[in-house]
Amino acid sequence: MLRRIRLSPRRSIVVALWLICVHSLIASHVFAQGNYLGPGPVVVNNSFTSSGDPYASNLAQASQWLPSGEAIFGRPNFSTPNLGGYLPGPMTIADRLWVRTEYLQWWTEGMDVPSLVTTGPATSARTQAGVLGQPGTNTLFGGGEINGDSSPGIRFRSGFWLTPQATFAIEGEYFQLLGNQSDDYRGSGNGSSVLARPFFDVSRGFDTAQLISFRDTASGSIAIDSDTDFKSFLINGRAGLCPTGICNANGETDRIDWIIGYRYMKLDDRLGFNERITSLIPTAPGTIAINESFRTSNEFRGLQLGVVHQANFKRAWLESLLRVAVGNNKRSTDIRGRTAITENGVTENYNGGLLAQRTNIGNFEQDEFTMIPEVGFTLGIRLTDWLDATVGYTMVYFPNVVRAGDQIDTDVNSNLFPPEDPAVTDGLRPLFKPVESQYWAHGLNLGAELRF
Repeated sequence: MLRRIRLSPRRSIVVALWLICVHSLIASHVFAQGNYLGPGPVVVNNSFTSSGDPYASNLAQASQWLPSGEAIFGRPNFSTPNLGGYLPGPMTIADRLWVRTEYLQWWTEGMDVPSLVTTGPATSARTQAGVLGQPGTNTLFGGGEINGDSSPGIRFRSGFWLTPQATFAIEGEYFQLLGNQSDDYRGSGNGSSVLARPFFDVSRGFDTAQLISFRDTASGSIAIDSDTDFKSFLINGRAGLCPTGICNANGETDRIDWIIGYRYMKLDDRLGFNERITSLIPTAPGTIAINESFRTSNEFRGLQLGVVHQANFKRAWLESLLRVAVGNNKRSTDIRGRTAITENGVTENYNGGLLAQRTNIGNFEQDEFTMIPEVGFTLGIRLTDWLDATVGYTMVYFPNVVRAGDQIDTDVNSNLFPPEDPAVTDGLRPLFKPVESQYWAHGLNLGAELRF
């Protein structure tokens, strides 16, 4: 399991820019070691001139494929002789559009939640049933991480080279995790078992619990739903630092490209509670229905920077990618609570529930300057001259986010339960205090790339 890394925005940007520079310098150094063609052979009126290039004789044998006065550019093509990795002549418009579709299987960072539902021995005293720290009390839901399993997804990438020599392109990308990243809970009891929601009562100074099912006291049910959604969109320009046909390594064309553009990324979480309790006390009949929700949203918009290195071989290519997005993350938290109490056939509705009270109910927003780094590797296998199979790995790190589970305050003033005591002015809990954490997603990518 990956360790959580916490970096300040300033340090994160320095680290990311340093990595981009190192990536570019290493790749450039490799090409500088005798792999740049320099003043190599050129074609003038279907004849070759050479400045000592060892491949001149091979190139001369292929002069019949070169139009008059045309320089040597382009990409490998296996329908023509291997010319040291170059296809004579610039790419045509039909070669310059590409589309890549990938299936994703990614693992993600879950969100932490406190103990939300507990049980205990049926023989427990009423004041101890389901209370954290009491003998026999067990947590049925919460008390750790949820929504952290692997999830399938899909990613689309497409681009178009604006120049025949593939020196500049416009490209776009969209991905979304499609799996049902959720950990839900359903529980009920007729009073013969213990089912409770634990909290710390600040008005009394000790741990206690709201009883959903307990002998001779209450029967009921509780449902908890959680969802996590992660997606991203970007559009950028791609400029060749070392375009195809200019750099050469091991007889095959390689290239390095700079990336600059715009990125949008969104991470949403939701926790919903639906609870219903029926009194088993003959002198106090009635029902209580409680609905609560905790929602968070992290919406990033910013500048996308990066570098891509692609090494090409006879029947394959290897792409390594390093990108960093710098911009604003709009973080929002929405907390809602509602209680309906029915007595003698009359229902009254109140704001607030158990963990959502007037003291923390509302919508809270905050802007945070954020840096999002991403690394990726893709291996492509050329199946035909227009279709490649791809397999790769991607990791995205989204720092300083708010997650729904972190925003739950289990310190509660029981005097604020509906109908609350209007005289309460002290111990106003629960409170909203934004708690930030880190989010990462990484995993395997399987797909295909088409060239038109």
